[in-house]
Amino acid sequence: MKKFALITGSADRIGKAIAIELARQKYHIIIHYNSSDAKATQLKAEIEKMDVKVLLLQINFLENNDFDAIFQSFKNQSIRIEVLVNAASDFRPSDFNDQGSSLLQKELRINFESAYLLTKAYARVYDKGVIINFLDTKIEKNYTRHLDYLLSKKLLKEFTKLSAVELAPGFRVNAIAPGLVLPPKGKDESYLLKLAEQIPLKTTGNLDEIILAFTYLLQAQFVTGQIIYIDGGDHLL
Repeated sequence: MKKFALITGSADRIGKAIAIELARQKYHIIIHYNSSDAKATQLKAEIEKMDVKVLLLQINFLENNDFDAIFQSFKNQSIRIEVLVNAASDFRPSDFNDQGSSLLQKELRINFESAYLLTKAYARVYDKGVIINFLDTKIEKNYTRHLDYLLSKKLLKEFTKLSAVELAPGFRVNAIAPGLVLPPKGKDESYLLKLAEQIPLKTTGNLDEIILAFTYLLQAQFVTGQIIYIDGGDHLL
């Protein structure tokens, strides 16, 4: 079987960087996207120049999906998915003044339930693999300006540890929690630099440091259930 990696939310931002890195490491790539079809198609063309195979997978995580059938379809095509990266994310402001029900359900489905269901289906269809989840440095804080988003990421943190125990030894499950690496949509680097004044290292990170952490977790055979914080010490405060 050919070795493949499936990266959710990989048409843009961190997911895109991870897809490119895995292609450099000669994995064939499955690019998942929801509505960013143009970006996904452009990334497919870029990665195919590295002489690897690229498949596009459109899934809306707000809909009901049969992930077992999706994985089984890949397996039936002699595609062995060796790496699952749960990078899809939706980042919306909310707090205790919001009614919350609609946004909470959306944040839970995209940021937590997608990874939860994909992980379980992946482990049912395949017998071994590596799973890496993307969290957020603020999972260690009682931070409420993005309440619904944060709750969904806190759940994914705990699920990372639970699944690391349950799915061993066939699967290793780890996570990366970025801090000030990429500005939110509509913001620029100056926005991050201002926030960086409040963290121990007083500077921002970059995608190269995310890739370093990712590569370590991908290759370290005796590591599971771990969370690496790429945040300049932000989670310590």
